[in-house]
Amino acid sequence: MPANKSLARLKAILKSKKSDAQKVVEILSLTPDLPDEAIMVMDDALTDAGHLLQVGIMDAYYEMTGDNYHEHDLEAILAQSKTMGDAGEELYLAARLALGRINGLSMDNLDEWGDGQIEITATAQRRRVSRGRKPPPDEEITIIIHGTFASNGKWWRPGGNFFQYVKTELGRDDLYGQTDQFKWSGKNRDGKRRQAATALKSWLQGHPAKKINIFAHSHGANVAMLATQKDVVIDRLIMLSPPVRKDYFAKWANVGAAYNIQASFDPVVAIAHGGQWFNLAQVNEKKLKASGHSASHEPDVWRKEKLAKFIGIPW
Repeated sequence: MPANKSLARLKAILKSKKSDAQKVVEILSLTPDLPDEAIMVMDDALTDAGHLLQVGIMDAYYEMTGDNYHEHDLEAILAQSKTMGDAGEELYLAARLALGRINGLSMDNLDEWGDGQIEITATAQRRRVSRGRKPPPDEEITIIIHGTFASNGKWWRPGGNFFQYVKTELGRDDLYGQTDQFKWSGKNRDGKRRQAATALKSWLQGHPAKKINIFAHSHGANVAMLATQKDVVIDRLIMLSPPVRKDYFAKWANVGAAYNIQASFDPVVAIAHGGQWFNLAQVNEKKLKASGHSASHEPDVWRKEKLAKFIGIPW
């Protein structure tokens, strides 16, 4: 796109009434074509922008200039996001990704920057499930798997809003919520996702069921798909805003039904330069009207957009 047109487009995006998530996605898609004059326009916009839009603008600024001028501002936004609980999840992820890039890290090792998460290894999972006599298989088990940097989140745990929604409104009485609920490190590395897939297989062996249903957010969906490559059989796999990568594709013969639910505009995936769509016959795909990386696990979004019907509830 010619520089004058891309600059005009940037100004139009910033003045529009679009959501901040939508603005971030569109600004980042423009970044390669923006002229130097765009830097002043973005600087002016920062003053009145919300935190999420600020992160997107700062990320675009760094991509254009290679200058870490906004590093301390991003650190302040990241710190504030941590005080917001689950409501700050999207902002936290976006700021973490942008800061990692400024610190010279690739999209697959950003956990090296900032606070780490508790590591749960496959060995530890095997040790847990090996205690005592192996229980007989249940008819069905449903589990929720969190994504990157979210091992300490609340939404996917007992008492969390999405956990309670799946259990009560979706009628999944088999939703697992004991103290040994499956979780993984949430570190943003390929190796940690593959390690988590091995841990998931071990966990499921210790919690046998004839049918396994999984709701998985972000890279948690990739953990679940990697587990199918290790011969885990999943009856229903509901993927919520997964960053789509071919190297993580499931062994589809081991998946009864697969669903991909994506936001209309996902700033986290955009900042991570990821994809949203499989475009495969094996995966049923749904584009939400709602925007944001966390929208796919918000109960209000599920109600408004009739996602229970989309995934065929009741099962």
